[in-house]
Amino acid sequence: MSRSAPVLAVGLLCLGLVNCAQSGGGIAAGNTYDLVAPRSVAAASRTAPLQLQVYEPVAIEHALSGKRLMVRPGPAQVSYYKDVAWRDRLPRLVQARMIESFENSGAVKSASATSGQIGLATELRAFEVDVSNGRAASKVDILARLTEPQSGRVIATRGFKARVPAATDNPEDVVAALNRAFAKVQRDMIAWVTARRR
Repeated sequence: MSRSAPVLAVGLLCLGLVNCAQSGGGIAAGNTYDLVAPRSVAAASRTAPLQLQVYEPVAIEHALSGKRLMVRPGPAQVSYYKDVAWRDRLPRLVQARMIESFENSGAVKSASATSGQIGLATELRAFEVDVSNGRAASKVDILARLTEPQSGRVIATRGFKARVPAATDNPEDVVAALNRAFAKVQRDMIAWVTARRR
C-alpha cells in the first residue's frame, strides 16, 4: 500500500477512524485532484427547450462537505486519504462539473448556477472509496430532484448510483474510478432530465 493510501492500520487501533484520520496532518501541496465532466454524452435527438438551474449539492454527511477524499473501511466507519484533496469543496466541484456535463451534452438549452426555468437540486449521499471487502471501489450516489425555482415545488425525484472497481488503492487509481462512476451518474441524470423536457 502506498504512503498516500488510507491510514487504516493506525485507525484500527483507535476507537474511531474519523478522529485518527483527522489527526493525520494537513494537505500536502501538489496532492490535489480534479473531478472531470464527461466530454462525450449522448444527447437526445433534439435539444430540450430547458434553461436548467443547477444548485450546489447538499452533502448529507459532514465528511462529504469539504475537500478531503473519503474512505469507507466499513459500514459505520469513515476515514480519509492522508495528504490528498479535491481541488475545491466537493459539493461546489460537483455542481461545476454537472453544469459542464449538461453543456457538453447539448441536451438542454442552457445550464447555469444562477437562473433557470427548472431547478436541479441534488444530495450527495456517497462520493467515496469503499474498501470494506478488501479491494478498493469508487462509489457515487446522488439523489436528484427537479423543482420549480419560483415555488420550490418538486416535479420529479430519482436516485443515481454507480460503483466502479479501482485498479489499486493508490489515489490516482481511485480518483480515476470515481471519475468513471461520476460520468455514468451524469449520463443517466442527463437522460432523465431530457426525457422530462417541457
